[in-house]
Amino acid sequence: MDLSNEGQMSEAAPLEVAADGVLQTPKKKSCLLKVVRRYLEICEVDLDQPVLVLGGGPEDVEILTACGFSNIVLSNLRAAGMALDVENISLPDNSYPVVFAHAVLHHCRCPQKAVGEMVRVSQKYTFFLEPNDSWALRMLVRLGYSFPYELAAVSGNGYTRGGMRNGPIPNYIYRWTRRAVESSLFAYHPERQFQVWAHPYWDFYVAEQDLLFRTESRVASLAKKVGPRSFITLLHFAQRILNVFSPLRSQGNKLFCAISKGELQPWIEIRDGQYGLKRRSEASK
Repeated sequence: MDLSNEGQMSEAAPLEVAADGVLQTPKKKSCLLKVVRRYLEICEVDLDQPVLVLGGGPEDVEILTACGFSNIVLSNLRAAGMALDVENISLPDNSYPVVFAHAVLHHCRCPQKAVGEMVRVSQKYTFFLEPNDSWALRMLVRLGYSFPYELAAVSGNGYTRGGMRNGPIPNYIYRWTRRAVESSLFAYHPERQFQVWAHPYWDFYVAEQDLLFRTESRVASLAKKVGPRSFITLLHFAQRILNVFSPLRSQGNKLFCAISKGELQPWIEIRDGQYGLKRRSEASK
């Protein structure tokens, strides 16, 4: 895979100034890219095939282009181009070889349904990146260093969007485990077999303004005391250490999930264009 874009995206990008005049260091993408590339290689994904991006934007194009994709199809709930609702995707089954979503599912009213829909329209692979559920994250919530609802996303978007279904109501941050992914898949598609890879890890993928907006937790006040850029530097140093050791990495704040769509269950057959349980005489053969 071509690694030439990684440095440009994560280290050499210029500083930016937000609308409120706060100097912003672009989010460091190196950790995210490393994980995505790893599972693209494990799944042996053909990067020349089209990838459908749900809830997509320019940042997703940067990420997937850096990973080697050349045919990227963007969609969003209220896009001027392809407007797709991830909870009810208006596409036929098996429409795209690869389907991808980055930090989208926890904005859905029903994240489990969204995963089922993503898998339905994929021909083979579905990838998504979401918050991880772990005792460490639950402890951070209890201690006030995280908050179960995404207030900052709405306040940072003028109180008009950024919440549930990209509206003004702050969404609950649904966190995933491998078991939760498998339960959602098997409930939505009981007729089919799947292979699931779930990779929890630490990645403080934030900019200064992201931290300062989190006034509902202790993060904003701590960032102000330390200095937001210095605080991000400390977070990135911590994540490098935490990701070295598997027991610590498993408690991470992020979960990258790769899903391979397999064959029908051995007890399922297609009759008159519909899935159904094999008749007993046929199943026993």
